Amino acid sequence: MRNYVIGIDVGGTNIKLGLFDSGMQLKAEQKYLTAKDASAAELIGFLSQKVDSLLDGAGLSRDDVRGVGAAFPSSVDYKRGVTLESSNIVSLNEQPVRDMLRQKLQLPVFVDNDGNVAALAEHKYGAGRGYDNLIYATLATGIGGGLILNGQLYRGMHGMAGEIGHMFVSDSTGYPCGCGVIGCVQSISSGMYMARYAMDRIKEGEESRILDYAGTLSGIDMIAVGRALQMNDPLALEVVNRGAEYLGRMFHSLNQIFDINIFVYGGGITKLGHRFMDRMIASYRHHSLIDQKYPAKFLPAELGERGEIIGAALLVP
Repeated sequence: MRNYVIGIDVGGTNIKLGLFDSGMQLKAEQKYLTAKDASAAELIGFLSQKVDSLLDGAGLSRDDVRGVGAAFPSSVDYKRGVTLESSNIVSLNEQPVRDMLRQKLQLPVFVDNDGNVAALAEHKYGAGRGYDNLIYATLATGIGGGLILNGQLYRGMHGMAGEIGHMFVSDSTGYPCGCGVIGCVQSISSGMYMARYAMDRIKEGEESRILDYAGTLSGIDMIAVGRALQMNDPLALEVVNRGAEYLGRMFHSLNQIFDINIFVYGGGITKLGHRFMDRMIASYRHHSLIDQKYPAKFLPAELGERGEIIGAALLVP
């Protein structure tokens, strides 16, 4: 009996795999660092090996598996199973990952965007339960999202709906993003680019405890920023307020487009804590007049780091 499904989350920082039974109970999981410089073929080969490792550890074989769902940090043509554009793992651009993984595993494979699968998971099992309409936002190394409209995941005409990280929010701020735009919210407010901003400010001569926690300039990340933030470091506060401001603008624009004010958010940079999230929500409320009449709900994701593997597994019929 094929009673199990596997969910894979290929993230910009980590790769996670989960084995689920017929009742969607997690039976086993694994986590690895993402080799961002690997070719698409090398990455797919790695995923195939780790699927077998996951099954071996649970005393199972591929014959026990109904199918595999995989989430990628990329725009995904869901119908063709092709990753269209990935700013975090560029080797995935225009790759038929579904067919590549099917060939390796000899199992049914279903692929989608990481934001979409997280939205699926939170809608079914997490903070989005009971809401027919919601917007999910992943705030992490990159920024992604997913849309639940009338109780269903909305992928758009080409599978690219929910790519909220590439919304244009500034014509004077931001770094060149892999999407080709300077000024999308990912180029300002993602973990990758907030850390880069902190690094550049220190290079310019700004003194900060961020460097004490990072050790070296190249070691600056959002963990170091977060630790300095706890010490009320002025540069850490600047980095956090800057990122949160543009996220608030992003949520305001999303509300204007979809008339949805249920926002579920997750991802690594939410670990910065209440000062970051409060500043983001304050930015939204500052820019949104309609919020006075219809106050938005900002709901922290409930499934944590397992959201994407749960959602990926939900792709399997």
